[in-house]
Amino acid sequence: MRYKKFEGDNLYFSPLDINDLPLFTKWVNDETLTRGLGNVSLNISELAEKDFLEKAAKDMQRYQFSVITKKDDKLLGTYDLHFVQPYNRYAEVGGFIGEISERGKGYGTEALTMICDFGFNVLNLQTLVARIYSFNIASLRSAQKVGFKQVGRITKRVFYAGNYYDEIILELHNNEFYENHKTYVKPI
Repeated sequence: MRYKKFEGDNLYFSPLDINDLPLFTKWVNDETLTRGLGNVSLNISELAEKDFLEKAAKDMQRYQFSVITKKDDKLLGTYDLHFVQPYNRYAEVGGFIGEISERGKGYGTEALTMICDFGFNVLNLQTLVARIYSFNIASLRSAQKVGFKQVGRITKRVFYAGNYYDEIILELHNNEFYENHKTYVKPI
């Protein structure tokens, strides 16, 4: 079942739905997606993915949403805030568009903008951090469009196809976000 928890221009966030388990399991076993997540070597069964989704739905330091199109209620992927530290007003952000045919259409950038807006304007966070592997050019560009700036690099962080790649650490502060983005949060 879908619930419009948070709406953007073309997308909305809905709580995770266990009925989407087969699609999520397909995605987390897709090499084109998992190499960017750094877990391409994992063989994830439906049972393991079910366990992950159930734990993610109950984790009070994680806000994970399904990404759904407004025009036809199609599940595209998931975005989340994790390692949420309310006292420090900090979280890390991550996510993906799982459907290969829907990548490169701006959905990832809109979903990233929405999760940042949720973090800053609903959770009152101050700093968001994204960790992206250096070969994931599309995700790096998306993060930069939203306003993330590189603040660090862990060299040779992930191994894939005979090579080591760096992990790029990017951050975005709420004041920088407010300067460049409208909010999707509806006023009271």
